[in-house]
Amino acid sequence: MLESNITSHGPQIQITVLGQEGDEKVVTINPHAQCTQFLNAGLHALYGHPGPNPDEYNLIFKGAVITPLTQTISAAGITNGAVISIQPKTISRGGC
Repeated sequence: MLESNITSHGPQIQITVLGQEGDEKVVTINPHAQCTQFLNAGLHALYGHPGPNPDEYNLIFKGAVITPLTQTISAAGITNGAVISIQPKTISRGGC
């Protein structure tokens, strides 16, 4: 069972997601899905369900934050075999 598989309809691509702790998972998704759907699938693959709040995370591709997340995966230039980092918008520095 591939829970990170968004849809079984249409073409599918595989994208590697990297988490902040260096975790790595592969998500299979339709390239016409929105980046918001990919963010949700990536968080689910990395952290399970329920995962963290997607509003608190950015998708990083080729060193840049993907915006807007409402664009499709293909419109963002993401293709089969791409590597995307999912990073928190704010980084906890810890306390003293």
